[in-house]
Amino acid sequence: MFFIVSKLAAFITDPVIWILLCFVLAFFLKRKLCKRIFLFTAIGLFLILGNGAFISRAEVRWSKDVVFPIDTTRVYDYALIQGGFGDYNWVTKKTQVFEEAERLIEPVRLYRMGKVKKIFVTGDGSFGNKKYPEAKVAFINYLVSLGVFESDIVLEPKARNTHQSAAETRSILGEELNKRDNGIGGEEVSLRNSLLVTSAIHMKRTVKCYRKLGMNPVPYATSVPIPYKLDITNFNLGSVNLYRWQKLFHEWVGMVTYKVVGYI
Repeated sequence: MFFIVSKLAAFITDPVIWILLCFVLAFFLKRKLCKRIFLFTAIGLFLILGNGAFISRAEVRWSKDVVFPIDTTRVYDYALIQGGFGDYNWVTKKTQVFEEAERLIEPVRLYRMGKVKKIFVTGDGSFGNKKYPEAKVAFINYLVSLGVFESDIVLEPKARNTHQSAAETRSILGEELNKRDNGIGGEEVSLRNSLLVTSAIHMKRTVKCYRKLGMNPVPYATSVPIPYKLDITNFNLGSVNLYRWQKLFHEWVGMVTYKVVGYI
């Protein structure tokens, strides 16, 4: 049920839907005043939300509290990679990564540098699709091709949202890491020597979910937004900016929803 609500929220928070709806109303309504209101609203929404400078500054303000360099002198137990970066391509029979690929690539880079001992991936469609059981093998082979030893790969296929990712991570790794730390923290699961890896705008909600369940991994944000200045050179219009707003709106709605249901 919560998964369906999440998908519905993604649809409702899509600026493209708002703009199209305004254009449709402007076309079909008979009163000239209403037609003008919706027409100018559609144009205004595109000029504001379709502008790269505005969304960049909004993303920076939202993620600034969870974006900071990690201590590169440490060696971390796990890179806890949040899903949403890929899927299984049943045509090519291979793992396929999308625009959030840095969530996967950056931890693998740290692993190959000797800064991360193991790669833990939770809730991604690249290996968690029940329709294609061979997807898991394809994803493991993909990581191995990038230089990760199979013995250092841990996959969690059940999670379908951020809260479930945190809960499943706690279930799988909690007992092992607590024993390693000699039970320090009592009810708290010690993940303080692990990296929590996800995109910058998704990090705030993710950190809160993990802390709600007593886990304190080190945030390591990817896809960090660039703070462009509000000048004429950065006023670039494009549909990709509408998509970026949709993801940010989704985080805002998700934050409120998670607070209401007690996930954070």
